[in-house]
Amino acid sequence: MKRLAMSVVVMAALACGNGTAVIEDDGFDELEVAEGPLLGADGKDASDRACNVVLRSLARIPKGPAFTTKCTATTGCAVVWSGFLDVSATAVSEGAKPYVMYKNQDATSWTQVTPTKVTGAPAGYQRYKVTLQKNTMSDGMSATGLSRARIDVAPFIKMPNGARLFDKQRGQTDFQNYTLSQAFGWVVAEDASVCGAPSAPAKLDFFGGYTESQQGALIAGGKGVITYALDRLPTCRGTHNGYPAWDITGFVRFSPGGEVVSGSVRGYSGTTGTPSNASAISAPWTFDVPRGATSAEVWFKNFTGAGSMCESWDSKNGANYQFAVASKPYAAVQWVGRPGSSTSRACARSEGAPDSFELDSYLQQRACVWIEADVYVPGLTDGVGGLASYAVFAEVQATLDGVAMPAERVSFLGRFGNDFRYRFEIPKSTLFYGPKWTRYEYAMRFSTDGRTWTNDVKRSVYRHESFCNTAWASCTR
Repeated sequence: MKRLAMSVVVMAALACGNGTAVIEDDGFDELEVAEGPLLGADGKDASDRACNVVLRSLARIPKGPAFTTKCTATTGCAVVWSGFLDVSATAVSEGAKPYVMYKNQDATSWTQVTPTKVTGAPAGYQRYKVTLQKNTMSDGMSATGLSRARIDVAPFIKMPNGARLFDKQRGQTDFQNYTLSQAFGWVVAEDASVCGAPSAPAKLDFFGGYTESQQGALIAGGKGVITYALDRLPTCRGTHNGYPAWDITGFVRFSPGGEVVSGSVRGYSGTTGTPSNASAISAPWTFDVPRGATSAEVWFKNFTGAGSMCESWDSKNGANYQFAVASKPYAAVQWVGRPGSSTSRACARSEGAPDSFELDSYLQQRACVWIEADVYVPGLTDGVGGLASYAVFAEVQATLDGVAMPAERVSFLGRFGNDFRYRFEIPKSTLFYGPKWTRYEYAMRFSTDGRTWTNDVKRSVYRHESFCNTAWASCTR
């Protein structure tokens, strides 16, 4: 990014006055004196639309069927919001400090918090975690109170010379803030089109045995990628002069516009450059999703040329495979937690999960060994957007004695309260039939855009000497 350019604008509608508020510090959080935005034309407030500061997301934190609150003896219980703020690396290098001001509908002054530096930002940014937990919204408000409640939120960075740049990345005027209200679902949702790379393509996998899987949401204006098992359509395999003369083409038709895109899902392995039927493999096909699309239907055609009339179709018996298309990206994964696990023959969930344990012959032969985690995405896992579990990329990254293993998907179990629950089965067979090992480390991770991830705790499994394959030279450590 270019060096920051400071411009002076009047922020008159951002605050009702030039008031300040000193917030009681009870040791739980840090609230600072909130200096309202300057009202005069000689001030140093400016609007930033160059992606130097951007509020990525802000939402309530789930707690069972309700939401987390922060209670004090003097102010009662307030609903807690949490989210992420990104600041450009350029701004950080020039000494910018991030802050967030907020004010509910009844307050006469602003409350200011200092976000905490965390990891997980896209390239070119530093990420900060934002928590609003005082002077937000009282817990247990009446329906009438909820209908009128609102919280104005104003993220900004402060430069060493005192100038403040306010986030206006989502089309706000100089005098508009982010708003948390019932009408907006009490959330500032993640929008991958704002100051960042687009979402990774949604993955549509068509496996052998006529099963299908989706990972990541199809987004209007985004992309999708199809991987197709060739043995779903195994018949048309004609050749010409010994070379393959056939293909399998995927088709996607979008509604309501009726646009159709197509592409081959067949490739060839090997490095000789000479294709053959024996070297035919599945090849991912990436396609664009038109803006304005609301749904997509997919089918496949297997055909042979070179004088043959062989054709076969995979179209779910003519109904085609149906997929929803979202108008915009889902919010980012806000929270991962509430672990559960099993290391017993009963295969029942126990609350909590060990940071490490030994894998012995009993666990290998008689017990269920798995770890679970709950995931919260505002507007998705809380049921607002339906049970679109496919919208979450969910996988585990693992190492075996320090060597990275291929990422694996984790299983979706269902919706529990306001969260989705996922389970990762420790790969006992892989660990038993592979090379001798000592330590297996793994961590689940979750994303709605396939680029920015929220990680669960990293955990370890150590091999007990009784967990032993006789093919290994030795079972000792």
